[in-house]
Amino acid sequence: MNFLNQGAVLRPVRKPFHLRAAHQPLRKISPSGRFNAFSNQIIEGMDTPNTGLPPASRIFAGELIHAVETETGFKTPFGIFSPKIFLIGTLTEKIMRDDKISSLRVSDPTGVFSCSMSWQNTALLKTAEEIDAPSFVAIFGTVRFRKYAGRTFLEIIPETITTSTRDARNAWIFSTAESAVLRLEQSPASDLRKELAEKISAALSSVRPPEPKKEVTNETILEIISVLSEKKGARILDVIARLQSLGLDETSAKMRLGMLMEEGECYTPTTEFIKIA
Repeated sequence: MNFLNQGAVLRPVRKPFHLRAAHQPLRKISPSGRFNAFSNQIIEGMDTPNTGLPPASRIFAGELIHAVETETGFKTPFGIFSPKIFLIGTLTEKIMRDDKISSLRVSDPTGVFSCSMSWQNTALLKTAEEIDAPSFVAIFGTVRFRKYAGRTFLEIIPETITTSTRDARNAWIFSTAESAVLRLEQSPASDLRKELAEKISAALSSVRPPEPKKEVTNETILEIISVLSEKKGARILDVIARLQSLGLDETSAKMRLGMLMEEGECYTPTTEFIKIA
């Protein structure tokens, strides 16, 4: 029985975001090196038979809320997972207590992860303080079940937090959806399976592969100068800002303008303006 034909219809994962391809942007989310060797290994999806390290769980918030604790980690109605977890989502709220961050709320398209901060980890608290909400964040941590007043609360204890990007978040959604669909296909039909399938379908519909950046040609730059020109010409800062919106950084934009002036295509009548020759 093909689950994709039962209940909610899930879109197939697009090839550019295949599970292995999706690992490429994930490896780049921590250029500052905050992720240690253990978490880097997990992010890359490497097997760990020689070290005994468990793979990190990639699971949507909408499935995690149905988890129960096991001796080796946790399980949901659709699978068994290690206690380690890696997620990329949107930091929506910092909950404060005694002027310190007590917990973070991080959302994905299916729900919200509750991340409890350890006040002993001052470096991690400082990192969280420096990240604005809302922002895309990547979190590696441990799923913990805390018992209090006769109830059990599920929370994530972050070990590393870093800012992320929309492209990395989208890649995480696609790879997480792929593994979730495989589990759902092997599970019996139920209202919960249908509900989760609908959430995953909506998650896939909410993201799109990144569009390739168009090449900024000399003709494009000259056209921008022409459109922005007044009597004195176009303001150089305005031209640079427009080029930055097309994907060039400030240094590259200035370099391209300098090359056009060397070629005699344009000139600067004053230090603030540029005109087409």
